[in-house]
Amino acid sequence: MSADLIDNRSKITKRTDSVLEAMNRASGRDKSEIVREVLDKWAVEQIHAATLIAKFAGSEGTARE
Repeated sequence: MSADLIDNRSKITKRTDSVLEAMNRASGRDKSEIVREVLDKWAVEQIHAATLIAKFAGSEGTARE
């Protein structure tokens, strides 16, 4: 991932931290790297969905009803 990084601190559940810790131990990757990967994948999926919504809603004439 070559994107510029910004600092983001947030609270997570104990369950999420446990999974991140297990993934860290299994892969040797830092927990913050795993979080970045998961969130970036989610962001790509959201952008894709929004693009499809705009495309299909616009083509069906329903974008501004």
